[in-house]
Amino acid sequence: MFLTLQRLNLLPHARDTERMDSRALLHGFVGALASVTCSVALADNSLPGPYPVSQRTVTVTRSNNTTFSAQIRYPATSAAANAPFAAAAGPAPAVSFGHGFLSAVDLYDSTMDHLASHGYIVIATTSEGGFLPNHANFALDIRQCLTWLEQQDALKSSWLFGAVNQDAFSVSGHSMGGGAAALAAGADTRIKCLATLAAAETNPSAAAAAGNVQRPARFIVGSQDTIVAPPTTQNQYTACDAPRQFVTITGGSHCGFVDSAFIGCDSGALARADQLAKTRALLLEFFDTHLRGDAIDYAAVWGAAAPVAGTTATRDARTTASLASGSLRGAAGTQLTTTLTVTNAGPDATAIRPRASAAAFAVSFDPAQSTVLAAGASASFTVRVASPSAASGTTTIDAVRIRDGAGAALTLNATFTPAADPADLDGNGSVGGGDLAILLNAWGACSACAADIDGNGEVNGADLATLLSSWG
Repeated sequence: MFLTLQRLNLLPHARDTERMDSRALLHGFVGALASVTCSVALADNSLPGPYPVSQRTVTVTRSNNTTFSAQIRYPATSAAANAPFAAAAGPAPAVSFGHGFLSAVDLYDSTMDHLASHGYIVIATTSEGGFLPNHANFALDIRQCLTWLEQQDALKSSWLFGAVNQDAFSVSGHSMGGGAAALAAGADTRIKCLATLAAAETNPSAAAAAGNVQRPARFIVGSQDTIVAPPTTQNQYTACDAPRQFVTITGGSHCGFVDSAFIGCDSGALARADQLAKTRALLLEFFDTHLRGDAIDYAAVWGAAAPVAGTTATRDARTTASLASGSLRGAAGTQLTTTLTVTNAGPDATAIRPRASAAAFAVSFDPAQSTVLAAGASASFTVRVASPSAASGTTTIDAVRIRDGAGAALTLNATFTPAADPADLDGNGSVGGGDLAILLNAWGACSACAADIDGNGEVNGADLATLLSSWG
Protein backbone atom coordinates (compact mmCIF):
# COMPACT_ATOMS: atom_id res chain seq x y z
CA MET A 1 0.00 0.00 0.00
CA PHE A 2 1.35 3.40 -1.00
CA LEU A 3 1.23 5.12 2.38
CA THR A 4 4.13 7.47 2.81
CA LEU A 5 5.91 8.17 6.06
CA GLN A 6 5.03 11.79 5.56
CA ARG A 7 1.33 10.94 5.67
CA LEU A 8 1.95 9.06 8.91
CA ASN A 9 3.69 12.17 10.26
CA LEU A 10 6.81 10.09 10.92
CA LEU A 11 8.87 12.41 8.72
CA PRO A 12 8.72 16.18 8.37
CA HIS A 13 7.02 17.52 5.29
CA ALA A 14 9.39 17.61 2.33
CA ARG A 15 8.78 21.29 1.64
CA ASP A 16 9.70 22.57 5.12
CA THR A 17 12.14 25.43 5.51
CA GLU A 18 15.12 23.27 6.35
CA ARG A 19 14.70 21.23 3.19
CA MET A 20 14.22 24.31 1.05
CA ASP A 21 17.45 25.74 2.48
CA SER A 22 19.34 22.58 1.57
CA ARG A 23 17.77 22.54 -1.88
CA ALA A 24 18.72 26.16 -2.37
CA LEU A 25 22.31 25.46 -1.37
CA LEU A 26 22.49 22.44 -3.68
CA HIS A 27 21.02 24.18 -6.71
CA GLY A 28 23.00 27.31 -5.99
CA PHE A 29 26.17 25.22 -6.05
CA VAL A 30 25.11 23.62 -9.33
CA GLY A 31 24.29 26.98 -10.80
CA ALA A 32 27.60 28.49 -9.70
CA LEU A 33 29.47 25.71 -11.47
CA ALA A 34 27.23 25.69 -14.55
CA SER A 35 29.72 27.53 -16.73
CA VAL A 36 32.42 24.99 -15.86
CA THR A 37 30.41 21.78 -15.88
CA CYS A 38 27.65 22.47 -18.40
CA SER A 39 29.28 20.65 -21.31
CA VAL A 40 30.05 17.66 -19.11
CA ALA A 41 26.59 17.60 -17.52
CA LEU A 42 24.76 17.76 -20.81
CA ALA A 43 26.90 14.92 -22.18
CA ASP A 44 25.25 12.57 -19.66
CA ASN A 45 21.48 12.83 -19.47
CA SER A 46 21.44 11.64 -15.86
CA LEU A 47 23.40 14.68 -14.67
CA PRO A 48 21.86 18.06 -13.76
CA GLY A 49 21.31 20.69 -16.39
CA PRO A 50 22.52 24.30 -16.30
CA TYR A 51 19.49 25.94 -14.65
CA PRO A 52 18.77 26.48 -10.96
CA VAL A 53 15.40 24.94 -10.06
CA SER A 54 12.66 26.74 -8.17
CA GLN A 55 9.23 25.49 -7.16
CA ARG A 56 5.81 26.90 -6.45
CA THR A 57 2.46 25.59 -5.32
CA VAL A 58 -0.30 26.81 -7.62
CA THR A 59 -4.07 26.55 -7.71
CA VAL A 60 -5.62 25.12 -10.86
CA THR A 61 -9.27 25.70 -11.73
CA ARG A 62 -11.21 22.96 -13.47
CA SER A 63 -13.86 23.61 -16.11
CA ASN A 64 -16.57 23.14 -13.45
CA ASN A 65 -14.93 25.88 -11.33
CA THR A 66 -13.67 23.50 -8.64
CA THR A 67 -9.97 23.75 -7.87
CA PHE A 68 -6.99 21.64 -6.95
CA SER A 69 -3.39 22.39 -6.05
CA ALA A 70 -0.36 21.45 -8.07
CA GLN A 71 3.37 21.69 -7.50
CA ILE A 72 5.40 23.19 -10.29
CA ARG A 73 9.17 23.01 -10.87
CA TYR A 74 10.82 25.21 -13.42
CA PRO A 75 14.15 26.66 -14.58
CA ALA A 76 14.67 29.78 -12.54
CA THR A 77 17.02 32.65 -11.83
CA SER A 78 17.81 31.07 -8.46
CA ALA A 79 16.90 28.03 -6.36
CA ALA A 80 14.86 30.08 -3.91
CA ALA A 81 11.16 29.26 -3.70
CA ASN A 82 8.99 31.31 -6.09
CA ALA A 83 12.01 32.67 -7.95
CA PRO A 84 11.47 34.30 -11.35
CA PHE A 85 11.46 32.08 -14.41
CA ALA A 86 14.80 31.91 -16.25
CA ALA A 87 14.08 33.82 -19.44
CA ALA A 88 16.82 31.99 -21.31
CA ALA A 89 14.89 28.72 -20.93
CA GLY A 90 11.74 29.99 -22.59
CA PRO A 91 9.60 29.16 -24.31
CA ALA A 92 10.04 25.91 -22.38
CA PRO A 93 8.53 22.48 -23.08
CA ALA A 94 6.29 21.17 -20.32
CA VAL A 95 5.54 17.85 -18.65
CA SER A 96 2.44 17.16 -16.55
CA PHE A 97 3.26 14.43 -14.01
CA GLY A 98 0.97 12.06 -12.14
CA HIS A 99 1.89 10.66 -8.70
CA GLY A 100 1.35 7.07 -7.56
CA PHE A 101 -1.43 5.74 -5.34
CA LEU A 102 -1.22 7.38 -1.89
CA SER A 103 2.18 8.77 -2.91
CA ALA A 104 3.06 12.38 -2.15
CA VAL A 105 4.33 14.44 -5.08
CA ASP A 106 7.47 15.13 -3.02
CA LEU A 107 8.59 11.53 -3.58
CA TYR A 108 9.44 12.47 -7.16
CA ASP A 109 11.50 15.56 -6.36
CA SER A 110 14.74 14.38 -7.93
CA THR A 111 13.13 13.36 -11.22
CA MET A 112 11.05 16.49 -11.63
CA ASP A 113 13.86 18.80 -10.52
CA HIS A 114 16.18 17.10 -12.98
CA LEU A 115 13.91 17.88 -15.91
CA ALA A 116 13.49 21.46 -14.70
CA SER A 117 17.27 21.89 -14.50
CA HIS A 118 17.37 21.04 -18.20
CA GLY A 119 14.85 23.73 -19.06
CA TYR A 120 11.52 21.92 -18.65
CA ILE A 121 8.46 23.13 -16.79
CA VAL A 122 7.13 20.22 -14.72
CA ILE A 123 3.71 20.46 -13.11
CA ALA A 124 2.28 17.77 -10.82
CA THR A 125 -1.28 17.72 -9.51
CA THR A 126 -1.69 16.74 -5.86
CA SER A 127 -5.30 15.66 -6.42
CA GLU A 128 -6.72 12.13 -6.02
CA GLY A 129 -4.37 11.37 -3.15
CA GLY A 130 -6.85 9.41 -1.03
CA PHE A 131 -7.72 5.74 -0.62
CA LEU A 132 -10.43 5.85 -3.31
CA PRO A 133 -8.96 7.83 -6.20
CA ASN A 134 -10.99 8.47 -9.30
CA HIS A 135 -8.63 7.60 -12.15
CA ALA A 136 -10.70 9.32 -14.83
CA ASN A 137 -10.75 12.55 -12.82
CA PHE A 138 -7.02 12.20 -12.14
CA ALA A 139 -6.36 12.03 -15.88
CA LEU A 140 -8.54 15.11 -16.38
CA ASP A 141 -6.51 16.99 -13.75
CA ILE A 142 -3.26 15.98 -15.46
CA ARG A 143 -4.66 17.49 -18.65
CA GLN A 144 -6.02 20.54 -16.82
CA CYS A 145 -2.49 21.28 -15.64
CA LEU A 146 -1.53 21.74 -19.29
CA THR A 147 -4.52 24.04 -19.78
CA TRP A 148 -3.36 26.06 -16.77
CA LEU A 149 0.06 26.44 -18.39
CA GLU A 150 -1.57 27.64 -21.60
CA GLN A 151 -3.55 30.21 -19.65
CA GLN A 152 -0.51 31.45 -17.74
CA ASP A 153 1.52 31.67 -20.94
CA ALA A 154 -1.08 34.01 -22.43
CA LEU A 155 -1.67 36.08 -19.26
CA LYS A 156 0.42 39.26 -19.29
CA SER A 157 0.39 39.54 -15.53
CA SER A 158 1.61 35.96 -15.00
CA TRP A 159 5.17 35.03 -14.04
CA LEU A 160 4.96 32.49 -16.91
CA PHE A 161 3.83 34.97 -19.57
CA GLY A 162 5.45 33.94 -22.84
CA ALA A 163 7.49 31.24 -21.09
CA VAL A 164 5.63 28.10 -22.19
CA ASN A 165 6.07 26.23 -25.47
CA GLN A 166 2.48 25.20 -26.07
CA ASP A 167 3.55 22.99 -28.99
CA ALA A 168 5.75 20.86 -26.73
CA PHE A 169 3.52 19.22 -24.11
CA SER A 170 4.03 15.76 -22.63
CA VAL A 171 2.59 13.70 -19.80
CA SER A 172 4.30 11.28 -17.46
CA GLY A 173 3.69 9.56 -14.17
CA HIS A 174 4.44 6.65 -11.88
CA SER A 175 2.22 3.67 -11.11
CA MET A 176 -1.37 4.99 -10.88
CA GLY A 177 -0.08 8.27 -12.27
CA GLY A 178 1.48 6.45 -15.21
CA GLY A 179 -1.81 4.76 -16.03
CA ALA A 180 -3.63 8.09 -15.68
CA ALA A 181 -1.05 9.70 -17.98
CA ALA A 182 -1.93 7.07 -20.60
CA LEU A 183 -5.60 7.97 -20.15
CA ALA A 184 -4.70 11.62 -20.69
CA ALA A 185 -2.51 10.97 -23.73
CA GLY A 186 -5.20 8.86 -25.37
CA ALA A 187 -7.69 11.72 -25.13
CA ASP A 188 -5.68 14.91 -25.71
CA THR A 189 -4.12 15.81 -29.05
CA ARG A 190 -2.02 18.56 -27.43
CA ILE A 191 0.18 15.86 -25.91
CA LYS A 192 3.17 15.19 -28.19
CA CYS A 193 4.58 12.19 -26.34
CA LEU A 194 4.01 9.92 -23.35
CA ALA A 195 6.60 8.47 -20.95
CA THR A 196 5.51 6.39 -17.96
CA LEU A 197 7.19 4.70 -14.99
CA ALA A 198 5.77 1.29 -13.98
CA ALA A 199 2.36 2.36 -15.22
CA ALA A 200 -0.49 0.56 -13.46
CA GLU A 201 -3.79 -0.50 -14.94
CA THR A 202 -6.58 1.94 -14.12
CA ASN A 203 -10.35 2.21 -14.23
CA PRO A 204 -11.14 3.12 -16.98
CA SER A 205 -8.49 0.94 -18.56
CA ALA A 206 -5.09 2.49 -19.30
CA ALA A 207 -4.40 -0.39 -21.70
CA ALA A 208 -7.54 0.41 -23.67
CA ALA A 209 -6.66 4.12 -23.66
CA ALA A 210 -3.18 3.34 -24.96
CA GLY A 211 -4.84 2.17 -28.15
CA ASN A 212 -5.92 5.78 -28.72
CA VAL A 213 -2.45 7.25 -28.20
CA GLN A 214 -1.28 8.68 -31.52
CA ARG A 215 2.11 10.05 -30.48
CA PRO A 216 5.38 8.38 -29.43
CA ALA A 217 5.21 6.51 -26.13
CA ARG A 218 7.93 5.10 -23.89
CA PHE A 219 6.82 2.65 -21.19
CA ILE A 220 9.60 2.25 -18.57
CA VAL A 221 9.54 -0.58 -16.01
CA GLY A 222 11.81 -2.24 -13.46
CA SER A 223 12.52 -5.91 -14.10
CA GLN A 224 12.01 -6.82 -10.41
CA ASP A 225 8.87 -4.78 -9.76
CA THR A 226 6.65 -6.78 -7.37
CA ILE A 227 3.89 -4.17 -7.06
CA VAL A 228 3.05 -3.46 -10.71
CA ALA A 229 4.51 -6.42 -12.56
CA PRO A 230 6.08 -5.50 -15.93
CA PRO A 231 3.45 -7.49 -17.92
CA THR A 232 0.81 -5.04 -16.63
CA THR A 233 2.58 -2.13 -18.28
CA GLN A 234 3.44 -4.26 -21.28
CA ASN A 235 -0.29 -4.58 -21.97
CA GLN A 236 -0.34 -0.82 -22.50
CA TYR A 237 2.67 -1.03 -24.82
CA THR A 238 1.04 -3.81 -26.83
CA ALA A 239 -2.22 -1.88 -27.20
CA CYS A 240 -0.44 1.29 -28.33
CA ASP A 241 -0.54 1.57 -32.13
CA ALA A 242 1.76 4.58 -32.38
CA PRO A 243 5.57 4.67 -32.30
CA ARG A 244 6.28 2.89 -29.02
CA GLN A 245 8.98 1.53 -26.76
CA PHE A 246 9.03 -0.86 -23.82
CA VAL A 247 12.16 -0.16 -21.76
CA THR A 248 13.25 -2.36 -18.85
CA ILE A 249 15.68 -1.26 -16.16
CA THR A 250 17.49 -4.44 -15.14
CA GLY A 251 17.18 -5.04 -11.39
CA GLY A 252 14.81 -2.12 -10.97
CA SER A 253 11.90 -2.15 -8.53
CA HIS A 254 8.60 -0.30 -8.25
CA CYS A 255 9.80 1.91 -5.41
CA GLY A 256 13.12 2.48 -7.13
CA PHE A 257 11.28 5.20 -9.08
CA VAL A 258 10.69 7.26 -5.91
CA ASP A 259 13.22 9.14 -3.81
CA SER A 260 12.72 7.28 -0.53
CA ALA A 261 11.21 4.04 0.74
CA PHE A 262 7.90 3.94 2.60
CA ILE A 263 5.61 1.33 4.12
CA GLY A 264 4.75 -1.40 1.62
CA CYS A 265 7.71 -0.65 -0.68
CA ASP A 266 9.53 -3.31 -2.64
CA SER A 267 13.20 -3.36 -3.61
CA GLY A 268 15.32 -4.84 -6.37
CA ALA A 269 18.93 -5.74 -7.00
CA LEU A 270 19.62 -2.26 -8.37
CA ALA A 271 20.36 0.47 -5.86
CA ARG A 272 17.76 3.24 -5.71
CA ALA A 273 20.27 5.92 -6.68
CA ASP A 274 21.26 3.95 -9.78
CA GLN A 275 17.67 3.34 -10.82
CA LEU A 276 16.83 7.01 -10.41
CA ALA A 277 19.86 7.98 -12.49
CA LYS A 278 18.77 5.67 -15.30
CA THR A 279 15.23 6.99 -15.04
CA ARG A 280 16.44 10.57 -15.36
CA ALA A 281 18.48 9.68 -18.44
CA LEU A 282 15.64 7.72 -20.07
CA LEU A 283 13.10 10.48 -19.55
CA LEU A 284 15.36 13.34 -20.63
CA GLU A 285 16.56 11.70 -23.84
CA PHE A 286 12.98 10.83 -24.81
CA PHE A 287 11.59 14.29 -24.07
CA ASP A 288 14.52 16.01 -25.76
CA THR A 289 13.92 13.90 -28.86
CA HIS A 290 10.19 14.53 -29.12
CA LEU A 291 9.72 17.94 -27.55
CA ARG A 292 12.92 19.58 -28.75
CA GLY A 293 13.78 17.61 -31.89
CA ASP A 294 17.26 16.81 -30.58
CA ALA A 295 19.12 14.80 -33.22
CA ILE A 296 21.80 13.42 -30.89
CA ASP A 297 19.30 11.89 -28.46
CA TYR A 298 17.23 10.64 -31.40
CA ALA A 299 19.90 8.06 -32.19
CA ALA A 300 19.79 6.71 -28.63
CA VAL A 301 16.01 6.65 -28.56
CA TRP A 302 15.39 5.07 -31.98
CA GLY A 303 18.27 2.75 -32.43
CA ALA A 304 21.69 3.74 -33.73
CA ALA A 305 23.42 4.65 -30.47
CA ALA A 306 24.03 2.55 -27.36
CA PRO A 307 21.05 2.50 -24.95
CA VAL A 308 21.29 3.66 -21.35
CA ALA A 309 23.55 1.16 -19.57
CA GLY A 310 21.67 -1.52 -17.68
CA THR A 311 18.51 -1.22 -19.75
CA THR A 312 16.93 -3.21 -22.55
CA ALA A 313 14.42 -1.86 -25.04
CA THR A 314 11.84 -3.17 -27.44
CA ARG A 315 11.30 -0.51 -30.09
CA ASP A 316 8.55 -0.22 -32.65
CA ALA A 317 8.79 3.09 -34.45
CA ARG A 318 6.04 2.10 -36.90
CA THR A 319 8.80 2.63 -39.44
CA THR A 320 11.38 0.32 -41.01
CA ALA A 321 14.48 1.60 -42.74
CA SER A 322 17.46 0.04 -44.47
CA LEU A 323 20.53 1.11 -46.41
CA ALA A 324 21.49 -0.72 -49.60
CA SER A 325 25.04 -0.51 -48.28
CA GLY A 326 26.02 0.47 -44.78
CA SER A 327 29.71 0.80 -45.67
CA LEU A 328 31.00 2.96 -48.52
CA ARG A 329 34.53 3.31 -49.86
CA GLY A 330 36.02 5.53 -52.56
CA ALA A 331 38.55 8.18 -53.43
CA ALA A 332 38.54 11.55 -51.71
CA GLY A 333 36.95 14.22 -53.85
CA THR A 334 34.44 11.79 -55.30
CA GLN A 335 30.81 11.32 -54.27
CA LEU A 336 29.82 8.00 -52.75
CA THR A 337 26.19 6.93 -52.91
CA THR A 338 23.82 4.40 -51.41
CA THR A 339 20.05 4.04 -51.22
CA LEU A 340 17.92 4.53 -48.11
CA THR A 341 14.58 2.71 -48.22
CA VAL A 342 11.90 3.57 -45.66
CA THR A 343 8.49 1.99 -45.07
CA ASN A 344 5.69 3.53 -43.02
CA ALA A 345 4.10 0.74 -40.98
CA GLY A 346 1.13 2.98 -40.13
CA PRO A 347 -1.56 3.12 -39.03
CA ASP A 348 -1.31 6.85 -39.72
CA ALA A 349 -0.01 8.39 -42.92
CA THR A 350 3.18 10.43 -42.70
CA ALA A 351 5.94 11.87 -44.83
CA ILE A 352 9.54 10.91 -44.08
CA ARG A 353 12.44 13.34 -43.92
CA PRO A 354 15.95 11.84 -43.87
CA ARG A 355 18.75 13.66 -42.11
CA ALA A 356 22.35 13.07 -41.07
CA SER A 357 23.31 13.61 -37.44
CA ALA A 358 26.78 13.43 -35.90
CA ALA A 359 27.91 13.48 -39.52
CA ALA A 360 31.58 12.86 -40.22
CA PHE A 361 31.20 14.02 -43.84
CA ALA A 362 29.02 16.14 -46.10
CA VAL A 363 25.77 14.21 -46.59
CA SER A 364 22.81 15.04 -48.81
CA PHE A 365 19.57 13.30 -49.72
CA ASP A 366 17.49 13.15 -52.88
CA PRO A 367 14.63 13.81 -52.42
CA ALA A 368 14.91 15.91 -49.28
CA GLN A 369 11.54 14.61 -48.08
CA SER A 370 9.11 11.95 -49.27
CA THR A 371 5.54 12.47 -50.23
CA VAL A 372 2.97 11.50 -47.60
CA LEU A 373 3.12 7.72 -47.26
CA ALA A 374 0.02 5.71 -46.45
CA ALA A 375 0.33 2.74 -44.12
CA GLY A 376 2.47 0.10 -45.81
CA ALA A 377 3.90 2.50 -48.41
CA SER A 378 7.64 2.94 -48.99
CA ALA A 379 9.97 5.64 -50.24
CA SER A 380 13.57 5.55 -51.47
CA PHE A 381 16.24 8.22 -51.10
CA THR A 382 19.64 8.54 -52.73
CA VAL A 383 22.22 9.22 -50.02
CA ARG A 384 25.31 11.11 -51.20
CA VAL A 385 28.44 11.31 -49.07
CA ALA A 386 31.51 13.38 -49.92
CA SER A 387 34.86 14.37 -48.43
CA PRO A 388 37.60 16.53 -49.97
CA SER A 389 40.35 14.61 -48.18
CA ALA A 390 41.21 11.07 -47.13
CA ALA A 391 39.31 10.09 -43.98
CA SER A 392 37.06 7.45 -42.48
CA GLY A 393 34.18 7.80 -40.06
CA THR A 394 30.63 6.99 -39.08
CA THR A 395 27.50 9.04 -39.72
CA THR A 396 24.03 8.45 -38.27
CA ILE A 397 21.26 8.46 -40.84
CA ASP A 398 17.83 9.24 -39.40
CA ALA A 399 14.53 8.55 -41.14
CA VAL A 400 12.26 10.97 -39.30
CA ARG A 401 8.47 10.72 -39.38
CA ILE A 402 7.09 14.21 -40.01
CA ARG A 403 3.85 13.35 -38.21
CA ASP A 404 5.31 12.56 -34.81
CA GLY A 405 9.10 12.84 -34.85
CA ALA A 406 9.75 9.11 -34.37
CA GLY A 407 11.43 6.86 -36.91
CA ALA A 408 14.58 4.86 -37.44
CA ALA A 409 18.26 5.64 -36.93
CA LEU A 410 20.91 3.79 -38.94
CA THR A 411 24.69 3.80 -39.02
CA LEU A 412 26.60 4.53 -42.24
CA ASN A 413 30.36 3.99 -42.42
CA ALA A 414 32.41 5.71 -45.11
CA THR A 415 36.09 5.52 -46.01
CA PHE A 416 37.69 7.99 -48.39
CA THR A 417 41.08 6.91 -49.73
CA PRO A 418 43.69 9.37 -51.05
CA ALA A 419 42.65 10.68 -54.45
CA ALA A 420 44.48 9.12 -57.37
CA ASP A 421 47.13 11.32 -59.00
CA PRO A 422 45.94 12.06 -62.57
CA ALA A 423 49.59 11.87 -63.69
CA ASP A 424 49.79 8.21 -62.57
CA LEU A 425 48.76 7.05 -66.03
CA ASP A 426 49.65 3.38 -65.55
CA GLY A 427 47.92 3.25 -62.13
CA ASN A 428 50.86 1.71 -60.26
CA GLY A 429 50.72 4.24 -57.41
CA SER A 430 53.70 6.36 -58.49
CA VAL A 431 54.64 8.65 -61.37
CA GLY A 432 57.68 7.50 -63.34
CA GLY A 433 59.08 6.33 -66.67
CA GLY A 434 56.08 4.21 -67.55
CA ASP A 435 53.80 7.20 -67.26
CA LEU A 436 56.18 9.36 -69.29
CA ALA A 437 56.20 6.76 -72.08
CA ILE A 438 52.39 6.71 -72.19
CA LEU A 439 52.24 10.48 -72.39
CA LEU A 440 54.84 10.76 -75.17
CA ASN A 441 53.14 8.03 -77.22
CA ALA A 442 49.89 10.02 -77.06
CA TRP A 443 51.48 13.36 -77.95
CA GLY A 444 49.30 15.66 -80.03
CA ALA A 445 45.57 15.80 -80.51
CA CYS A 446 43.97 13.32 -78.12
CA SER A 447 40.27 13.38 -77.28
CA ALA A 448 39.29 12.03 -73.83
CA CYS A 449 42.55 10.14 -73.29
CA ALA A 450 44.17 9.81 -69.86
CA ALA A 451 47.41 11.43 -71.07
CA ASP A 452 45.50 14.68 -71.66
CA ILE A 453 45.86 15.53 -68.00
CA ASP A 454 44.45 19.06 -68.25
CA GLY A 455 41.56 17.90 -70.47
CA ASN A 456 42.06 20.46 -73.25
CA GLY A 457 41.90 17.86 -76.05
CA GLU A 458 45.65 17.80 -76.72
CA VAL A 459 48.65 16.16 -75.07
CA ASN A 460 51.35 18.80 -74.97
CA GLY A 461 53.91 20.58 -72.87
CA ALA A 462 51.39 21.55 -70.19
CA ASP A 463 50.56 17.88 -69.58
CA LEU A 464 54.27 17.01 -69.52
CA ALA A 465 54.92 19.74 -66.95
CA THR A 466 52.11 18.36 -64.73
CA LEU A 467 53.53 14.86 -64.98
CA LEU A 468 57.08 15.95 -64.14
CA SER A 469 55.80 17.96 -61.11
CA SER A 470 54.27 14.74 -59.72
CA TRP A 471 57.35 12.58 -60.44
CA GLY A 472 58.06 10.00 -57.80
